[in-house]
Amino acid sequence: MALFGFGRSDNLYFPGCFTGSFLEKKIENYKRILKTLKIDFKIQKDFMCCGGFLEQAGYERQLRKSARENADLLQAKGYKKIITNCPLCYNIFKSYKTLLPNFKMEAEFVLTTILNALRANPRLARGYFSEPVAYYDSCYLARHSELINEPRELLGLLGYKIMELNKNREETLCCGSCGGLTETNPELARRIASDFIKILKREKIRKIVTADARAYRLLTETLLTLNIPESEIQVLEFSDLVCSSLGITPD
Repeated sequence: MALFGFGRSDNLYFPGCFTGSFLEKKIENYKRILKTLKIDFKIQKDFMCCGGFLEQAGYERQLRKSARENADLLQAKGYKKIITNCPLCYNIFKSYKTLLPNFKMEAEFVLTTILNALRANPRLARGYFSEPVAYYDSCYLARHSELINEPRELLGLLGYKIMELNKNREETLCCGSCGGLTETNPELARRIASDFIKILKREKIRKIVTADARAYRLLTETLLTLNIPESEIQVLEFSDLVCSSLGITPD
């Protein structure tokens, strides 16, 4: 397992298979953000799978095997915390403590990492944005991980005015990206995403941000399929807003 980063760090930044395969530029965003906030980390050059896809498919035995192999590898490196921007990875790594009683590493979603750093030093955020932006609670973050308030507090620190969808938080609407639906039934996933876009239009949402890479990719692709320009509806990934507020040029 090749690793790189800076400093002698106890933190592993783990982008996950999906982000590594489809949204490499977002990985660069998060690396720049962590460095700007002076958060030491290491990152894998060759990604390993957390086992999330096995969990989605119901392969519990294979998930436990994957978890044991990953735990042995990571704990041998001396890491104490896994920071990830993938909601599925975050959820799976948290479950390692149930799957593996001796697993000691903490899992932390990257927005929590960023929020804690800005709470300690809020001047780092320029906070000159006043435009409204809606936040989308993905199923994995809101329902499975109960990570609801942190993204909103972070948006406030960044200076954004938060708009709320009629269905949000624990009652958030599915956009079609979770549960492996885009792989097992892509037609249904696209149909759900199209309905989600119609709801955004009906609620007059022109800019929406998500911290879920799968939701971001599916919704942006759906906008293209429906020939809806960014001037009408724009879907953003959270790292883009953080970069702008910290004075970092997004990759």
